[in-house]
Amino acid sequence: MKFLHAADLHLDTPFVGINDFSKKLQKKLQDSTYQAARNLFSTALKEQVDFVILAGDIFDDTDSSLKAQMFLRDEFEKLKQAGIAVYLIYGNHDYYRNNFAVVNFPENVHIFGQDVSTETLMSSDGVKVGITGFSYYQQHINQAVVKNYPSRGDFDYQIGILHAGVGDDNYAPFQINDLIQKGYDYWALGHIHKREVLCDSPAIVYPGDIQGRNQNETTPKGFYIVTVENQLTKLKFVKSSVYTWNKVELNVKNDSIDKLITKITDSLNQADTLLTLTINNAQNLSDDVIKTIKRNELQHHFANVDTPSILYKIILKFNDNPQLSQIDQKYWKQAQSQTLDLDKIKDLDSKLYAEGIIRDHINDRDFLKNITELVKNTINQKYTGE
Repeated sequence: MKFLHAADLHLDTPFVGINDFSKKLQKKLQDSTYQAARNLFSTALKEQVDFVILAGDIFDDTDSSLKAQMFLRDEFEKLKQAGIAVYLIYGNHDYYRNNFAVVNFPENVHIFGQDVSTETLMSSDGVKVGITGFSYYQQHINQAVVKNYPSRGDFDYQIGILHAGVGDDNYAPFQINDLIQKGYDYWALGHIHKREVLCDSPAIVYPGDIQGRNQNETTPKGFYIVTVENQLTKLKFVKSSVYTWNKVELNVKNDSIDKLITKITDSLNQADTLLTLTINNAQNLSDDVIKTIKRNELQHHFANVDTPSILYKIILKFNDNPQLSQIDQKYWKQAQSQTLDLDKIKDLDSKLYAEGIIRDHINDRDFLKNITELVKNTINQKYTGE
């Protein structure tokens, strides 16, 4: 038996911060989630899998575009012609609601509803498979829905599909042991945009998203081909992403613009890569060089230069003044505990926090860390040399 497990296609992702790129490159970036999905479905056909599992957030928004729906219908039709079934759940981005889709998918596609249910199929090699799952019916689900999943049924192999985070109270929270106790053979997870195997036996697997969507989603993205032979589950990762996000740090002294251009050019050496460049010790640069960088003149320059990598963003990092760091550390810790408190940040504007996209951003595990680094960087820049 062989199946494909993918999640978080996020069709129609609105890539941000690309206005300085050429129109051609902007279009390629905006089409990258579609191309990654094409890579996914063509692999399913090439590998002749028995079925495909899509574990939520197929669309980037619950108001999915007609383009995205028609694209999926056409790809599903190709799978139908090859005798490949599709088992699909909706997640927090594309949660299920009445009249959700204006396009009907072909009959080889099973969409799980808001109540947990189980489907049965027979694989090409005679394995009786049970597949259990549910779709989100609202953006946030605080209940541990996995408790509603039945214990293992009368199947040769049972799969649970779940779009959720470990202990994440907003998204159908679960603990790894909750899944193990169900007795299933494989848990096809979605939601976390990071490839991760939480457990080998049973296999509890996040494939990550199929195309990185921002500078924090580094490394090649893709999905898993899962092969089951003699009750053994084997995973093979397949890359689907068109572009890979990467981060590079440069250390500078009193570098001129020409020297910086040479250093940056040397960093732009990986094909189809979107690079976020952090310039360390920016306090060593002259005011004129800093102004040039802040005016985005360096980025405009590289937007018109043919390099293997694409320069996405330049971050100036003003490092601590060693003469002051010892003195300031006590006061920084005191101010940090009083000011950089997540609950206080949420309370600054309750109307803004009520917006889903802002609430998700603030609740991201790296949000407070990023805010802290930005504050320290701003202070270091302001008081350099004083």
